[in-house]
Amino acid sequence: MATFRKYWLAGVAIALLATVATGCERALEYLPPLPRVEIPTKQPAKPSIPVQTAKIGEIEAGVRQSINQVREKNGLKPLQNNERLAEVARNYSRQMAEKNFFSHTGADGSTVETRVRAGGISYWVVGENLFKGTNLTQPVKIAVDGWLESPGHRANIMRPYFTETGVGVWRDGNSYYITQLFLRR
Repeated sequence: MATFRKYWLAGVAIALLATVATGCERALEYLPPLPRVEIPTKQPAKPSIPVQTAKIGEIEAGVRQSINQVREKNGLKPLQNNERLAEVARNYSRQMAEKNFFSHTGADGSTVETRVRAGGISYWVVGENLFKGTNLTQPVKIAVDGWLESPGHRANIMRPYFTETGVGVWRDGNSYYITQLFLRR
């Protein structure tokens, strides 16, 4: 274990040095994965947020599929689905719907980082795309097309160092709230 830690730390040091020296985000691609550490907690596990309906589940899968098609078309690896991350995303979409707000900052002041950590997920880097639409017949296409036209959202989709995603959709009346989280462990 000590040998692994020494080599892992050396890899991190080299990647960070390359990032600082070049200012290049691509150096993050070469970071070794963080070791998985489970921290025991005495708190009861939070109940999972199930998919609202089968149709909503299809929308979540459609967003993941569309995003991965765009990534692959641009020479990037597809993102792996992370169901725990999807639960965090789904919970946030539900909160926005129930509290009638739309923002990367939660009504309680939370950020994407604090929400993901509260979900018990460790990560190296995390990102978030949000969408809200009303009276839509094709929410997947409209959300993904909108993200691709927005420089910041498109950047999250195209970041080569993201390896996992979780998509959470919540429908309130005829409005859809979609949260897509991206991360690298």
